Amino acid sequence: MAEAFIEVLLQNLSSFIQKELGLLYGVDEELRKLSSSLSTIKAVLQDADQEQLSEKAIRNWLQKLNSATYEVDDVLDECAAKAIGLKEKARRIGCISMSSGFSLENIFFRHQIGKKVKNAIKKLDGIAEERIKFHFSEVTSKKRLSTTEEVRETGFVLTPAEVYGRDDDSRKIIEILTKHVDDTQELLVLPIVGMGGLGKTTLAQLIYNDVWVHEHFDLKIWVCVSHNFDEKRLIRAIVEAIVGKDISVSELASLQSRLITLLRGKRYLLILDDVWNEDQEKWDKLKALLTFGSTGTSVITTTRLEKVASIMGTVKPYCLSCLSEYDCWLLFKQRAFGLDRKESPNLVDIGKEIVRRCCGVPLAAKALGSLLRFKSDEKEWSFVRDSDIWNLPQDESSILPALKLSYFHLPQDLRHCFAYCAIFEKGSKIDKEELIYFWMANGFISSEGNLEPEDRGNEVWNELYWRSLFQEVQQNSDGRMLFKIHDLVLDMARSIMADGIHATKLEGGEKISASRIRHATIHAEDKSFLAFPKCTMPYNPSTITVYRSLRVLIFCSVQLKELPSTIGNLIHLRYLDLFSTCIDSLPRSICSLQNLQMLSVEDCCLLRVLPKHLRYLRNLRHLRLKGCPLSHMPPNIGQLTHLKTLNKFVVGKRRCSKLSELRDLNLRGELVIEHLERVENHMDAKEALCSKQNLQSLALYWNRSTECVSSKDVDLQVLEALEPHSDLKHLKVAGFRSTRLASWMKDSVLRTIVTLYLHDCKYCLHLPPLAQLPRLKSLSLRGLHIEYIDSDVESGVSQLRKFPSLVSLEMCNLPNLKGVSIKEGEEQFPSLHEMWIEDCPLLKFPRLLSVRNLRNIKCSNMTLASISNLCGLTSLAISNNKELTSFPEEVLTNLTDLDTLSIVNFSKLEVLPNSLENLTTLKFMCIAHCNQLKSLPEQQLQGLTSVCKLSINRCLASLEELAILGCPELVSFPHEIKHLNSLHCVYLDGLPMFHMKEVTAFHPEEFGFWQLPEALRHAHNLQSLSVRRFPRLNLLPEWLGELMSLKELNIVQCDNLASLPDCIERMNLQSLNILGCAILDKRCKPVQGEDWYKIAHIPKVKISQNCEFFGINLSSPESFIGLRRFHL
Repeated sequence: MAEAFIEVLLQNLSSFIQKELGLLYGVDEELRKLSSSLSTIKAVLQDADQEQLSEKAIRNWLQKLNSATYEVDDVLDECAAKAIGLKEKARRIGCISMSSGFSLENIFFRHQIGKKVKNAIKKLDGIAEERIKFHFSEVTSKKRLSTTEEVRETGFVLTPAEVYGRDDDSRKIIEILTKHVDDTQELLVLPIVGMGGLGKTTLAQLIYNDVWVHEHFDLKIWVCVSHNFDEKRLIRAIVEAIVGKDISVSELASLQSRLITLLRGKRYLLILDDVWNEDQEKWDKLKALLTFGSTGTSVITTTRLEKVASIMGTVKPYCLSCLSEYDCWLLFKQRAFGLDRKESPNLVDIGKEIVRRCCGVPLAAKALGSLLRFKSDEKEWSFVRDSDIWNLPQDESSILPALKLSYFHLPQDLRHCFAYCAIFEKGSKIDKEELIYFWMANGFISSEGNLEPEDRGNEVWNELYWRSLFQEVQQNSDGRMLFKIHDLVLDMARSIMADGIHATKLEGGEKISASRIRHATIHAEDKSFLAFPKCTMPYNPSTITVYRSLRVLIFCSVQLKELPSTIGNLIHLRYLDLFSTCIDSLPRSICSLQNLQMLSVEDCCLLRVLPKHLRYLRNLRHLRLKGCPLSHMPPNIGQLTHLKTLNKFVVGKRRCSKLSELRDLNLRGELVIEHLERVENHMDAKEALCSKQNLQSLALYWNRSTECVSSKDVDLQVLEALEPHSDLKHLKVAGFRSTRLASWMKDSVLRTIVTLYLHDCKYCLHLPPLAQLPRLKSLSLRGLHIEYIDSDVESGVSQLRKFPSLVSLEMCNLPNLKGVSIKEGEEQFPSLHEMWIEDCPLLKFPRLLSVRNLRNIKCSNMTLASISNLCGLTSLAISNNKELTSFPEEVLTNLTDLDTLSIVNFSKLEVLPNSLENLTTLKFMCIAHCNQLKSLPEQQLQGLTSVCKLSINRCLASLEELAILGCPELVSFPHEIKHLNSLHCVYLDGLPMFHMKEVTAFHPEEFGFWQLPEALRHAHNLQSLSVRRFPRLNLLPEWLGELMSLKELNIVQCDNLASLPDCIERMNLQSLNILGCAILDKRCKPVQGEDWYKIAHIPKVKISQNCEFFGINLSSPESFIGLRRFHL
């Protein structure tokens, strides 16, 4: 890691010397000495880097080196910042050279810099001397890690007792191998990919030793490849594996001929285990020899590297996932307890906590289980549970050697980038873009030739992902890429990052010099301060400026109202994030941060104006302004020519912040332009989007107000002028006033559009031919007066090709909309999956087979009646109808695949449709805010045999009786029952009982006792309660005594009910029936029974083993047999 940073420093020093900046400050000779010292140390760093994980003294030496190199970096940064400042000052006053502006201040600065450089040289000389005692080997760039790494060897012999949780993986891969016989003559190469320790080799062994595989293939060959992917070595290894003995042939041609002879006509399985080779040519040479087998020949290769998989694989790689916690526990238990050792309950509890820390990595479970095999003291187990895995004894744990291979296989320039990931919390979702900006801020990556640093950072991130160091990559709704780092991989990064990184609470932590803090994140929620290196500091943003070496400073949702003017003293700061703070202005001094690359004031809802001298931030690359109610942009923002991100531009009034300011900015990503109604001359807009080829998303807003100066014609001219490039992915137009859209929206400019929003364009009567857009996936239309989305009948586009890729369609506040297409066909919208409809009173749905989800708000009767045309629906939510008293029967007639139904806010609805009984696949049903609904149709409900969640909210206010029968899966009961003031009778039959607290999943074995649903205690007007056929019920709750109105209690066929609660004695019951309850029958016998005294006061008591006469005339107990949740 240190080597990579020193390489960056050496490049900076070289640049300084070449630019003669050392001469400018009188330290040219000292800088050359620095370069020499760093080069001397760099030569041994690869060896030191490999030894530091096991040698604490070397780790301490690297910490001192890191500290010294950071100081050098600060000095160089200070010089560069001063040079930029002098250049800017000279430019302003018209001086030709920087030196002509020298003053007493500059002379003093030269003296200070000289002193700092000499101190740095002295420190580095001492560190260089100290290296001698460690006897490091000097490793040149041509020598690889093979000089110091142990060679890992694997074989095909498997220990069956140690394999857990991989049967399904094995079955799937064997199925791929066998299916291949019929599919193709080509050699099949299936890579198994996963991080270190995940069990790739074990899975390959499981497949290799499978009986069916043994019968299917003529030959099985196992070769451990490891780091040395040498053609001759591998050919020899394959031949020797086939013939079963060593061979004496040494010439490559003879080996090739021998291999071809052995493989010809044979269906063989070759396992190439632990491959690291990234050289396509080397693999192609070996692959050419492997093609001589017969049909069905297969190769399995195991690797940690996605890049290797992409080079070698002929089919999609099999990405191996982590073990389940249960399987991980079995593996750990087998190692820790063996077959004959007694399992102490306390050790089992501690062991399960240890297994959780393994995070599904079998190697970790095996290693830690083995470590504890002969330890029986709880303190020893607790020590392992509470210790960092990397601090456990290395001779007993194989986790470290296995995982560190991934680190040592990284190129030097990637090691620092990986180790820096230690700043993140375990389990957190990490923003890819933010991480790249952090790398840039710390100088780990920079531009290379024509490659921007952001692009280089993307390459670095991809490399780390391909090497299985990053995982669970996903794209959020904003298009940002998020990912995670496995806990064990993060532990490795933290062990490598010598100075440590963690979040410390205010009251404690390790003291460290303020001058060494380079990354700080302040969290308001838990008052913690995250810093690198680790530190303690008071939570006081006004004193943050004492940490002068900061590169990254982040305030997360802090109640920060102002930044101190001293923020300008943080001359090294590259990244400043004030997201969602309460600041209403930025200090002028912020414009002196010459090195600042990123400034984010997103969601600062009180910030209306930016500093007018923002243009002086010449190195600013990313300016994030979304969510800021800015009135205008600062003047001359177009001078920030390094800007890559400007996600919001506000057109100013009159001559202020014109669109032409955007002309020279090479922006990428997203751009929102607001207040386009202020544009007086469309020629200003003509130049705004020129050469913006890297823009992915564009939003154009006309904000209507009394200050509006443009006309409808000007609006159209401006939109015409703002023609984007033809590779745009996302476009939004809002507030546009003309009757027609721009002409460029009709041609090929939108061919690549994926998302299109047209909002509040209320004068627009026709849309461009959107049906022809091949990549359009999401379309949102709001506040338009169109009659059809597709009104182009003369386009010549076949019905089968209209909207070919559209997945999501939103239509809101379209009062004139009659249909989606003026010429409808059954096969249009072939990919449409979900629709959101709101306030479209004239809309009639055509027959669309692909739609699965529909949400219809403010639905008219006409729209409601046409829902049956969407016969592929699986989810339907309809709401806000104030006219309908009963559902049209045809609404649900064709919806045979529906599994979710929601009916909300039908204020006059009195009855549900009879067609409800046809929804045999329905699993979730919600009825809410239907105030006039008086009952649920008994016959229709009997047909809903698949329902597992029923929610009834603010309906049935006059409900008097509630019976739930034959719902063996029900585990959740509605607390909303307290709102049913008229409810006086509840009958429960055939339910599993509820734990004292409501549970989210039904696992009876996890609970030792069962209770009645506690929600019933809120039914204060309840007069009759009947509980029948609950064999697991063993007690009744004391809160029954709170039901002051309860007069009748019936308990039937509850065999395990052991006693009655004491509260029965105090209750004003008039009738008690205990029938078919063997234990209670004895305890409640008159006079003699132990519980008789509790019920002797009740006027009418019936206790009997015969329960035949007890019955209720209710619906069949077969209704809702899958019901798991019931809400009122």
